[in-house]
Amino acid sequence: MNALGPSTEVATVGEAIGYKSELLWRIRTLLRGLGFAEVVTPVFRQADDLTGLRPPAEVGGRGFLRSMIGPALRYNLQHTPRVYEIGACFRPDQPDPTHSREFSMLDLYAADESFEFLIALAERLVHLAYPGPLPRISVAEHLTATLGVDLVSETLDAHTGALAQHLHLPKNTPLRDLLDAYIRAELEPRTLGSAATLTDMPLGGNEPCAQRRRGTAAVLNRFEVFINGLEVVHGYEDETDTDEFVTRARGVGLFNPEQQRIVDAVRDGTVPAHSVGLGIGIERLCMAATGVADIAQFRQSACF
Repeated sequence: MNALGPSTEVATVGEAIGYKSELLWRIRTLLRGLGFAEVVTPVFRQADDLTGLRPPAEVGGRGFLRSMIGPALRYNLQHTPRVYEIGACFRPDQPDPTHSREFSMLDLYAADESFEFLIALAERLVHLAYPGPLPRISVAEHLTATLGVDLVSETLDAHTGALAQHLHLPKNTPLRDLLDAYIRAELEPRTLGSAATLTDMPLGGNEPCAQRRRGTAAVLNRFEVFINGLEVVHGYEDETDTDEFVTRARGVGLFNPEQQRIVDAVRDGTVPAHSVGLGIGIERLCMAATGVADIAQFRQSACF
């Protein structure tokens, strides 16, 4: 199946609807052929996820609109080994050409699959829309070149001052913010006019769910795909050591009731401990693959 690609004309609302519809059909066809079951999880959530991104709402009681699909989807691995969902998420972002307060996400999880399986699947999904190459860039190797740190044998904790200085940021900037700034300044620009998969992500960011690669001090089995400077995919192998996960999540203030439910289910054997998962922003993939400059082109009926 050839990629839809940047040659597809999306100058009108009707053409944008047609492009997005075709892409969603291709995604569902691919995943169904690989044995993934499509499920629907609650958009209205009982608990805050502590990210500050869930808008409060009332539907027969107080709760929140989901900012991500995540744990509620993974919970279904107790019933079937491969699941996905395509649905609406909400965040109180200031709308701009790459952000919308309501957006569509594809999330998927697969039990007992490898990190390499997940990256290969992400590349297949991206290539449904984007025909170009996706070279892999090791973030860990770039940090080695920048700081002389070997993340196989040590963490970044002793190098935060040097990283802050390199980025011209205050020396007390939290590590997670330093890593975001480093990727934004050093690696995202490498994807302008092209694309790449950033892999070998370092420990210390805002993703406590990702497994620390065994035999390393600070390399995560986590990746992100960028097209023309825009993040369109993130994915990771789930941390199988629940104690380590809880410690890391609490360390960044992100251990919430939904994560507790997953930890309990993994510990009692209800949900498989070993799984991989990814998320794709549908409108972002559409705009990045076609060269459209504004995400609003792929949001319809905004007047409602």
